[in-house]
Amino acid sequence: MVCIPEKLEQWIVSHFPKETIIHEVYPLKGSTTATMLAIVLQITDSETLELVLRRYERKCFTAQDIKQEADSLKEAAFLSVETPQCIAADPDGEVIGDPLLLMSKIAGKVDILPVDQDAWLYGLAETLAQIHDHSAEPFPWKHERYQKAEQIDIPAWSGKPKVWQALKEIALLPQPAYMPKFIHRDFHPTNVLWQDNKVSGVVDWANGCLGPAGIDVGHCRWNLAMLYGVAAADTFLSAYQRKARCPFFYDVYWDIVSLMDVLEGQPEVYPGWEVFGKTDITVEWMVERMDGYAVSLRDKINMC
Repeated sequence: MVCIPEKLEQWIVSHFPKETIIHEVYPLKGSTTATMLAIVLQITDSETLELVLRRYERKCFTAQDIKQEADSLKEAAFLSVETPQCIAADPDGEVIGDPLLLMSKIAGKVDILPVDQDAWLYGLAETLAQIHDHSAEPFPWKHERYQKAEQIDIPAWSGKPKVWQALKEIALLPQPAYMPKFIHRDFHPTNVLWQDNKVSGVVDWANGCLGPAGIDVGHCRWNLAMLYGVAAADTFLSAYQRKARCPFFYDVYWDIVSLMDVLEGQPEVYPGWEVFGKTDITVEWMVERMDGYAVSLRDKINMC
């Protein structure tokens, strides 16, 4: 059992009936941006409740970051997809110095080793389509690129520099018009929970905002291309196009921008993949698949 400061204990139980006590605290795996703890509360002799506490490092996050995640969780409560319920937030770190976010814990586990990959991809696609079925107007947080295209260098590690140059030229163009949707902004397989071979919920809403549906699709497609290759990313796209509840016009621009968003230095293997059992991915594999995915997007440009 993990020990937490007394002030933190008091803050957590203050949001529940007076007789509530903390029964157990244990770490959760998979987070790369904050410490994640499961908090098991004893509400009555016969009633327990499980929560998740996200503890941020003050030097890495601002109060605005925590407010955005809290706002996103509150908005996500209106979705047909199960999401954590925001219980309390301490964006300024008044309780123990570090910012905090307390939320409900939803059932399910991350599954990135599916037995039936097509069914798994269809489940991911349908879940994302359900999220995008909610417009969330008005909402204070708006989509922004993580990388400015004009500041991105053609990767020195790539064996396909001309391909990357072609992608950069597209990313430098004005963004296409789009209908703003409530987007997760970090939708990928390790942020989706499964139970009994069905999606049970979506977590990690730190970047929720209003933006183009294509950026969510593109970010997930990049992850799938790295995990399982371009064919898996294309299957997901086809499934999403069929499942989308509102008009969705695919534009390779958003795939390219999503790819540029993760283009910082030498490709690195995302730690969460290994944590959840995908242990065969190497840096060399990442380089090969980044180039392969870039080629597939270049070819889509030529098809338009």
